[in-house]
Amino acid sequence: MLAAEPALTSSFAPRPGGIDPLGLRQINFDLMDRVFPGLNNVARHIRPFTVVTWAWHRAAACAREMGQAKAQVAVLQDFVDRIEVIYAWSQFRRNGNADLPGRDVLAPVIAAGHYEFGGDDWHKKCETRRYSTALSSPINYGPALKALGWVQQDDEGRGALRAMPVADNAIAAFESQIACHLGHPAFCKFGPVSVTNADVDLWAKTWLLESPTTAEQTLMTRLLTGEAANKLRRDGIMLAVAASQAVGSVDVLGVRRTMCGSPTAFVAPSGLQTTAQAWRAVQVRQAFRLALEALFHWVLRELDRRPATTSTLVERFLAGAGDAPNTAEWLQVPDAEQRGPADRVDHLEKSLAPLGAEPELLCGIRKTLAMSIAEAPAKAGAERYDRLPLARAAKEARERSGCPPAEFMAHVIESWVFGQHAYWSIGRGLADARGHGKTILRLKATREENGWTVAPGANVSDRSAPAATGDRLETALTLAREAGLIT
Repeated sequence: MLAAEPALTSSFAPRPGGIDPLGLRQINFDLMDRVFPGLNNVARHIRPFTVVTWAWHRAAACAREMGQAKAQVAVLQDFVDRIEVIYAWSQFRRNGNADLPGRDVLAPVIAAGHYEFGGDDWHKKCETRRYSTALSSPINYGPALKALGWVQQDDEGRGALRAMPVADNAIAAFESQIACHLGHPAFCKFGPVSVTNADVDLWAKTWLLESPTTAEQTLMTRLLTGEAANKLRRDGIMLAVAASQAVGSVDVLGVRRTMCGSPTAFVAPSGLQTTAQAWRAVQVRQAFRLALEALFHWVLRELDRRPATTSTLVERFLAGAGDAPNTAEWLQVPDAEQRGPADRVDHLEKSLAPLGAEPELLCGIRKTLAMSIAEAPAKAGAERYDRLPLARAAKEARERSGCPPAEFMAHVIESWVFGQHAYWSIGRGLADARGHGKTILRLKATREENGWTVAPGANVSDRSAPAATGDRLETALTLAREAGLIT
């Protein structure tokens, strides 16, 4: 309805936020899909794959036994949700730090010692979990369950899932471990069921998170590296396994560094050279993105003290990072200081937390930008121009190679940092408004008459330092180790 006269509006109190301030992270994810497609940073263990797959298998079997072969999907989903919660509940009772989602959500249930799976509270909990802490949610095991081939949509397209035939042996082996408990209503009935801490304590050791059966290991090995596995993922896993063997451990940083090749002595096995190149591209992009977000973080800290012009920020940056006669020389890193992209990322993260050794951080940003630009591809390919592909960054750096570093850094701060930040903050805000979505204050800085200043309402002092985007390597290593590919 259009207002007929002026009126006071309700108070506007947007929440500060935004996890991708420069809009650079999507390229990271796209590059990761060339090495570890179908994996994410959460779905790291074999047993949850089995639990969810078995839950759908068990729900269908119970429906048939009850003469409900065409049971409603909501009924089947309710059964699966219950199994997921009971499983996580049992493992948190064993180990409060179990590597599963939902610890905080389940804390009240564990404290109460019992729970009724049914009624309004349970239905609300299911809705809350569906896209957050559920094992099969889109941010946990859900995508990988389908991508690796444990489950697929039912033939009628109703929304239910069904176990793939390839999982039959794993399901059977798992069920044999818990067979003595299947008479409990939680495992054989639909509708309201009551469960206690005593129940889950009894079940906990029969389906341990860290102890998949041999059949589960065999299946995961097949789905990760078998002939029918996704070739990109298979090659990525095999490269990670080879690097782990070269390192002699599953230390994530050590394997990540080794997979990149130079300056380590590791050479990718025959047939995996393209994968090794793709992996190095992931890490170079990771370093470039983190260097710019680290610069943005430092700039905001400076502006939190007082507004500053671009030239002032550049002067302060070069005072800590060092200067040179021209940009080309400024972007040269001495041989003695050469590091691989994984080590550059590690160094930046350590320099950012806490933000104490400022010259160390600023020198790290300079050297990381230099390395990233030196390894930039000739063309951006499918990478969007507004996400600052490395090919574009390198071209703009070359165009300023004969200019003083101050001119280059002014461009970096105004275009690569503030320009990117304003473009994505405002664009996402408009998209949220048009879609009646979240009200988040993403814009952290604005330009005023006295220079750049912190935007009103932006909480800069409490802003945590940026960190590397998870690159799925830990997931790959953990799954490979649990499957027996790494000893």
